[in-house]
Amino acid sequence: MSSIEYFIEPVFKIEFFKIKSINFKKKKELIEKVLKKYPETPFENFYSNRNKSGFLEDFKKIFKDELSLINTKHNRKINLYNLWSVSYKKGDYHVPHNHGSKGYCGILYLNMNKKSPLTTYIQPWQSEEDTTKLYKPKVAEGDIMIVPQFIYHYTEPNTINFNKRIISFDFI
Repeated sequence: MSSIEYFIEPVFKIEFFKIKSINFKKKKELIEKVLKKYPETPFENFYSNRNKSGFLEDFKKIFKDELSLINTKHNRKINLYNLWSVSYKKGDYHVPHNHGSKGYCGILYLNMNKKSPLTTYIQPWQSEEDTTKLYKPKVAEGDIMIVPQFIYHYTEPNTINFNKRIISFDFI
């Protein structure tokens, strides 16, 4: 009698790339000094300097080690073309959104409290149970998450008296 053979493997996968910043305390001081020149203003349900940021070159210099690691991961020199900061005061949140259909987006967690809301990523297809799957990676200050731009993500309302702050960027 012969037995039936089978195997299980994922049909698709989406890579999430997480980096722990090197010497983050010093880099945080440097980037916060730069950010003073680019104040955030109310923007939808949070604060941002999205339409007036100009600190791309400073960011590239300060986080050159991390960007070099991203270059290595992607086996080429990436083109970082968009950069801005976002702050979430108590009650602030970000609705589900993506950054486009081509390339990658990154989030540097600049100011995080262990009770700050995490970024929630939405699986771009229904599960076998016909449900939406959500992914909330554990992150801390200095972490950088890299995901494909087409992945929808959001931030739940901030429920604490601590201003969560991130720097978001896009690259191809």
